[in-house]
Amino acid sequence: MTKTDRLLACLVLSAAPFFGASAQDTLDIYVLDTEGGESVLYVAPGGETLLFDTGGGTESSNARDFNRLQSLVQQLDLRVLDYVIISHNHRDHVGNAGNLVNLGIRNIRQFIDHGPYTTEPQPEQRIRFEEYLAIRNVAKAHTAVPGEVFALGDVEIYIVASSGNEIGDPIPGVRSARNDLCANHVPKADFRGVENDEVVGIRIRYGDFTMLELSDMTWNQEQRLVCPNNLLGTVDAYHTSGHGDHWGSNPVFVHAVQPRVAFMNNAAVKGGHADTFETLRSSPGFEDVWQAHFSTRNAQPGDNSPEDYIANLEATPGHIGHYIKISARADGSFSVMNSRNGFEKPYSAK
Repeated sequence: MTKTDRLLACLVLSAAPFFGASAQDTLDIYVLDTEGGESVLYVAPGGETLLFDTGGGTESSNARDFNRLQSLVQQLDLRVLDYVIISHNHRDHVGNAGNLVNLGIRNIRQFIDHGPYTTEPQPEQRIRFEEYLAIRNVAKAHTAVPGEVFALGDVEIYIVASSGNEIGDPIPGVRSARNDLCANHVPKADFRGVENDEVVGIRIRYGDFTMLELSDMTWNQEQRLVCPNNLLGTVDAYHTSGHGDHWGSNPVFVHAVQPRVAFMNNAAVKGGHADTFETLRSSPGFEDVWQAHFSTRNAQPGDNSPEDYIANLEATPGHIGHYIKISARADGSFSVMNSRNGFEKPYSAK
């Protein structure tokens, strides 16, 4: 069977859902270790699934992250990915999109992204996008528009940004208020990669539990979502923008949305900046930072969370990639578990 045949076979949409995992009462969120890339798997209470980004990048990191994702899919006995969101076309986010046809699942129902283009001309960035584009051209794909809402069973996914644009009105149900912190905003120009300006960002809501997933959203765009008025409201959980580096997690944004916990998809030498730790911990009502890796290059040892809150303490190639799992309930309570040691912490509803 050719690669094209495999693409078409995998991407045929079936008429009825087929879930290997049994129904549950929690929204389970798995933050995979992609060594400073990103891949997060959402499994709704009814078994519906959303994969947000695919990790990867180079040939070796593609293979590493694909194996970690495939291991989790097999562990959960998943047969369908209902949605795959590609937040933007940097290789550490789109890297394995072209490999998903080899994941061993029956169907990918729909891709969602910022559009079939990339703003990055560098060959090492474009190659993974071009592999994804080959799949996108034969798949059901949709360009995200800020303000759109789609359902993952009982879970609401609200698009807050895409293609360099963001919502202009409050999320329905959010009591928008003027953000007095906006006067403290200092613009920060990020020239590392303009694809970061295009990201698809989402807010996830299951009952009274809410989470923000903004991928590599930049400092200035974060500010626009909460200034002059906070359009997002407050949330329970926040997946730190830009791997926890200082290019994201703008204090005027973080302190407005007031997350109780944050999840940082950093590597030992990527992201995990001391400034981000300070911003999070000084936010009103903040409780804990959960890290993919112990941060060494951009932070001091004391900036890091206690080891129980860090999924991976090793930085050498070939280590087992442990994940962080969030289990959220409709009443707003949730728990977080470190797969490295089984440490789990419950958080009561607000």
